[in-house]
This record gives sequence, structure tokens and C-alpha cells, in this order.
Amino acid sequence: MTSRPNRDPNVLALLGLMAVLVILAISGIVMYVTYQHPALAEPFSVAVGVAAVLLTAVGLAVTRR
Repeated sequence: MTSRPNRDPNVLALLGLMAVLVILAISGIVMYVTYQHPALAEPFSVAVGVAAVLLTAVGLAVTRR
């Protein structure tokens, strides 16, 4: 008999919060770098793009079992 691990809602909420914080931190770092070197790209659009890619990756990881 195989038992599936019980997913506690508090743990999932904590993991979601941590994922959001990491995404915001990485986006902030990318925005700062592009602000210091404006020839790379517009800082806000780069940060949004990075956040979108990371959020998509987290969403795929969560939905896959």
C-alpha cells in the first residue's frame, strides 16, 4: 500500500510566501543591475520579465506532482 504525503495548508502557504519573497528579491537585484547599466534594458520591464519567468516556473513546479 502506498500512502500519499499529507499536504498541510500552512506548509503550502509558507512555501508560497517564500517563493514570492525570492522572486521579489531576484527581481530587485536585476532591476538594480539594469538601473546601474541602463544600456542593458529598461529596469522595470526586465524585473517584470524575470518575475514572470520565475513565477511561471514555480507554478509549473507546484502543479506537477
